[in-house]
Amino acid sequence: MGGGLRKEALYFFCKLERTISVQYFLLILGLVMIVKSADILIDSSSKIAKRYGVSSFVIGITVVAFGTSAPELAVGIVSGITHTNQLTLGNVVGSSLANTAMIVGVSAIVMPLRVRDSVVRREIPMLIGIQIILAIMLFTNGALSRINGVILMIGFVIFMLYIIKDSKGSIKIEIDAEGDIDTDADGNQLSKEIVDARSKDNMIKLWCFSILSLASLFIGGRLTVGSSTKIALSLGLSETMIGLTVVAIATTMPELITSIIAAVKKEPDIVLGNCIGSNIFNILLVLGLSSVISPIPTDTGLWLDVTIMLILTIFVFIISWVRKTIKRRTGIFLLLVYVSYLVYKVISML
Repeated sequence: MGGGLRKEALYFFCKLERTISVQYFLLILGLVMIVKSADILIDSSSKIAKRYGVSSFVIGITVVAFGTSAPELAVGIVSGITHTNQLTLGNVVGSSLANTAMIVGVSAIVMPLRVRDSVVRREIPMLIGIQIILAIMLFTNGALSRINGVILMIGFVIFMLYIIKDSKGSIKIEIDAEGDIDTDADGNQLSKEIVDARSKDNMIKLWCFSILSLASLFIGGRLTVGSSTKIALSLGLSETMIGLTVVAIATTMPELITSIIAAVKKEPDIVLGNCIGSNIFNILLVLGLSSVISPIPTDTGLWLDVTIMLILTIFVFIISWVRKTIKRRTGIFLLLVYVSYLVYKVISML
């Protein structure tokens, strides 16, 4: 009798282990699909935007910002539909922490970041205000309701109108038949017929890449949400905890890669714009849309993470205001804070 029970228990745990291993594989697969799809989407959609004569400034602040926030958006929509969007709330807060501490920190270590006066006067205070509003929404009602979601979405529309108005003075760019910037404006010395034919073929390819990458993005989002939820349940962890750590780090990879490249190319002013824009997109668009689809209950333990997120943003604002530059020492400090935060979260899981 006892031997039979032991065999059944052993069979159960072996089956559980195989199931969890499959979920980890699906989680990794989903995250890889999200990051790669976002990369392709950024490249193809920005070239389409250029083709229609959109200015380089608008492309950078809208298309690229949307593209780097696309992983969070995919997770947000899918988790909203499946009523598991505590994962999204954790993902957005975790991504904001990663953007402010890890990405700004690593980029500042690569190349000290000079901060434009306009960023100090407008964009960073705007982000702080949005984060404060989010905190009030979360801890006043204990959830992000559909009404809160609508308010955030209205805020997103206002933010986009601000960006469009602010970009009116930007210069149009010329592009070649391949969809890249034509630096010498010579059309690559090709005839108009050849340029038109190549442009048409290239546009079809770009639209196909955009549609396929978008589809792959949401498939990856579905895999990520499903596997993360099952792993969290099997380990006794909350969806919020998984979103704050594993999913947040993975979906922040597009911002990290973009920012490091910008720092290496000695364009450090892009880094803060990318991080600030992504944080605003994540809160207003991702959380707004996800909570409209399905209200998001707030994990009571999230107050600490939201507080740290707000404190780090205010810290970056003060440093930017006083020094106009985020130096390597500050970058090292921010990175150490983020690593310490992750260590704390891992220990709290045990």
